[in-house]
Amino acid sequence: MNDLLAEKHAPRSLYVATIGVLGALMAFMAMFAVVLPPPIGSIDTSSVLIFAVSILYGPAFGLIITTIGQLIGKGVLITAVGLPAIFIPGIVAVRAPEALIVGYIGRSKSLGRIREPLAMIVGVVWETVGFVIADFWLFGIAGAIAVLFTFVDIIWVPVAIAAIYYVRLSFKTEYLDAHLGLVDPRAKRGFLVTGGVFIAISWVFILISGITGWGMLPLFP
Repeated sequence: MNDLLAEKHAPRSLYVATIGVLGALMAFMAMFAVVLPPPIGSIDTSSVLIFAVSILYGPAFGLIITTIGQLIGKGVLITAVGLPAIFIPGIVAVRAPEALIVGYIGRSKSLGRIREPLAMIVGVVWETVGFVIADFWLFGIAGAIAVLFTFVDIIWVPVAIAAIYYVRLSFKTEYLDAHLGLVDPRAKRGFLVTGGVFIAISWVFILISGITGWGMLPLFP
């Protein structure tokens, strides 16, 4: 049955609904966070959804849902608490590539059973390294040291593994994109290109802000 579903492309409305629902859930989880002093930012549970979506739906869906959800959720949070505006593109610059990393490694059959937990661990390592690079450029060595705290997101790995196991048990399938027919290669290429553009723009904003100081002040003082 799953194979038959996988052979047919789902209607466009299902792609929109999937991205809309999961993007909204991502935004909600990113928005309700424990805010910490700059340059650390905040800690939240959205890493669980990044891991789960990137594996269950694949890297393309993981990328676009993470980009949309983090941009909206963290954008609202950062604006509300008065953190530096550059934190908004900073979140996308690091967490969107994290979704890609988790999706590609997590679906690499050559890695066997360890592929999914390994993907999540590598994702957290990248997240930490990415924030260290960005914050070193923006805030100097003190900022880079402070965001080493990001590695605490490793605690969400077992939670995500349990969530993935529960979803698979409920739907009786390994991957939801194939199960639902969300397999159109053109759509996935579109998600990858769109997400890639957002990542590139975000890093450009970080580069410019580090040179000019733009973005160091709150979006709405």
